Amino acid sequence: MHLKGNYYFSSLFWSTAAKILNAIFGFISVPMLLFFYGKSDYGVLSIAMACNGYMHLLDLGMNTGAVKFFSQWLAEQKRDLIFRIARTNITFYFLISIVNIIGLLLLALFGELLFSISHSQFLQLRSYLYILAVFSAFNWVTTAFNQLLIADKQIAFTMQVQCVQILLKGVLIFIVFTLKLSLTTYFFYLTFIVSLAIIPYCVKCKADNLIDSLKPAKYWAEFRVVLIFSLSIFILSLFQVTSTQSRPIILSIFAVDGADSVANFRILEVVPQLIIMIGGTFSGIFLPQAAEMVAQKDNDGMKTFVYKWTSLTTFFICLLCFPFIISASEVLSAYVGKGYDNLSPWLIIWCVLILVQMHSTPANSLIMAHGKIKLLVYITGVSCFISILVNIFLCKYFGVGSAILGYSIYILIVLISNYTVLYKKYLDVSNYKIFKAFLFPTFLAAICIIPIVLLPNEWILINMSNERIELILLITIRSILWCIPFILLSVVFKIISLKQIFSKKR
Repeated sequence: MHLKGNYYFSSLFWSTAAKILNAIFGFISVPMLLFFYGKSDYGVLSIAMACNGYMHLLDLGMNTGAVKFFSQWLAEQKRDLIFRIARTNITFYFLISIVNIIGLLLLALFGELLFSISHSQFLQLRSYLYILAVFSAFNWVTTAFNQLLIADKQIAFTMQVQCVQILLKGVLIFIVFTLKLSLTTYFFYLTFIVSLAIIPYCVKCKADNLIDSLKPAKYWAEFRVVLIFSLSIFILSLFQVTSTQSRPIILSIFAVDGADSVANFRILEVVPQLIIMIGGTFSGIFLPQAAEMVAQKDNDGMKTFVYKWTSLTTFFICLLCFPFIISASEVLSAYVGKGYDNLSPWLIIWCVLILVQMHSTPANSLIMAHGKIKLLVYITGVSCFISILVNIFLCKYFGVGSAILGYSIYILIVLISNYTVLYKKYLDVSNYKIFKAFLFPTFLAAICIIPIVLLPNEWILINMSNERIELILLITIRSILWCIPFILLSVVFKIISLKQIFSKKR
């Protein structure tokens, strides 16, 4: 399963493969779960997963900090230091898992008044929280080994493991529905499959001499260097994760029907998650290059980097977002059925917000490379707090839409702050040129929608006995009809250049 060649290519290939498989699994499993178990039961399961997702804040930024230091020490051949910190890292994550378990158990025992759900639904929620608690330690300790593998540039291997996990999840879905097992049984085995990653990760780290012993250690004095650095990352992540993970929790507490609203949110969330997962690959690629240019004080290179890659990033994100914007109603109908096409306006808004947010990835990479995150933390904190208040206030009026509207406030504040404060303060670049690099590809993408809108569906529909397949064909044809002119226009106006993108020099 090894691809020869460049590290970036193999990492991107397997990352994309894992994300596509995960998207396919989500696309298939969610409507099946809704059909077999009902919207309310699935909503309760989603609440449990949201609660556990929020527990990831206990990481304290170590997932970024440890990779940074492990990479540095590998380059400096400081294996003994890596061994000590890696074993201390195991201890650290085991302690975190204990806190995680306690938090889940407290919610399971005393959380009934917290959520807007019935007593029977809470009993279901309790069983899901118990399951998450059982496997918590395995999942947290897996993180310690994952950090070593990423630092050793073995992202491809970690993604291959994820691909195998997703295939096992697919087999699980088939078995559960064939044998008509309970939703609780399904969730138990699903969590078990996720926890299995610890085995190949552990074996690989030991085989590649990334860790000398699996016995936990306590080299706290040396570990402190990594932890202090990680805490600055943690504060930023705290607000970012809060803005994301709080949305379903707020819906479960303040919406008129908590379980239904959370279920609607999870249905809508599948598409944005897919776009963010694929588009998020850019940040991992940009940061090392940005750090190199900052270290070399290459101001001209930084300017070229920001303008060029803002344009290219926007182009690629448009390719991901616009097919869903064009056919939002059809996507939802094909995905979970006709009863959910009323959610299409919120899906369109969410996709537009992602496009607006992700175009700034290159510039933000330079900000991170400069190490100037203090002001970024303040901005993110304020925008997160305001967005949560908006979400809470609008819950009773817009239901699931309040989460998207709150998110829009978050994006708007961050974006305005980036252009008016951060870029001006830390980057010697033109804000106008950055915004132009985003706006022009987006304008071309929007223009290419016009023929699709004017073209009657009857002209491109193929009469099929299966309505869902017919909708998928319609979505596919629309996407192709939009994509071809957009790519051609992008080439004509020199937004993209295949020669530059795939140049070995770059």
